[in-house]
Amino acid sequence: MRQRRAFTLIEVLMAVFIIGVGVVPVLMMFIQGTRTVEKGGVILEASIAAQNILDRARSDSFIWKSVPAIINIPDPAYPEFTLPDTFRVKYQASGTLVIEEAPDHTVIGTGAKETNLLQLTVILKWLESGIEKEFRLLNYRANTNTVNLKTSSTF
Repeated sequence: MRQRRAFTLIEVLMAVFIIGVGVVPVLMMFIQGTRTVEKGGVILEASIAAQNILDRARSDSFIWKSVPAIINIPDPAYPEFTLPDTFRVKYQASGTLVIEEAPDHTVIGTGAKETNLLQLTVILKWLESGIEKEFRLLNYRANTNTVNLKTSSTF
């Protein structure tokens, strides 16, 4: 009679354990990598949306008539400032555009408050896994189309 070769229960359990010890950390790295990529995608979406709002707000025809202003986004009174529907709905996103004279900026050499420089801030908020997240984009805009331009001590 021939003797059959087979694995014992202990050998099978050891093989499963060794494979499990190697595979589980690799699967966890894939899961964590997927989460990181998704979070990066959300931040990228927020930064693109904020940049679009900022680009629209910086137009001369809008900005200099609107100082100071706090505009909630979305707002039917300002249809030009919107968030992408997918981002707004999926993450319950909203935003705020703040237009104000740049704080703590003075005319060089005089110490007088600089009135030809505006600070624009876009603040986006959204929920991600039940946690509120926030993204801020800040920019300055100078009014170079004025006769009262005083940016140097030579004036």
